[in-house]
Amino acid sequence: MTTLSPAPTPATPDWAPFRVLLEAQRADCVGQRELALAETATSMPDPVAVNRAASLLRTIEEIDAALERIAAGTYGTCVHCGSAVPTERLEFRPFAAACVSCQQTR
Repeated sequence: MTTLSPAPTPATPDWAPFRVLLEAQRADCVGQRELALAETATSMPDPVAVNRAASLLRTIEEIDAALERIAAGTYGTCVHCGSAVPTERLEFRPFAAACVSCQQTR
C-alpha cells in the first residue's frame, strides 16, 4: 500500500533582511525629521523644512505599515490586488505596499 505524502508547501520568503532595512530607514527618517522640526522652531519657520518634516512623517508611517505587514504575514503582497510584489521592487522601496501596476493606476 502506498501512502501519499502531502504536497510541498511553497517556501515562505525570509523577510528578516527587509525588516532590518526598514528599521534602519525608519531610524534615519526619524533623525532627519527631528532636524527638520528643529529648523521649524524659529519665529519664522522655513517652509521647506516644514514640508520636509511632513514628508518624512508620511515615510515613517509607510515604514511602520510595512513592518506591521511583516508581522501579519502579508508583506510582499499587493494591498490592492493581492498579487506578489516583486522582490526587486521591495529591494528598491522596501515599504512599497502595492505592485507596480496598481501603484501606477492609483
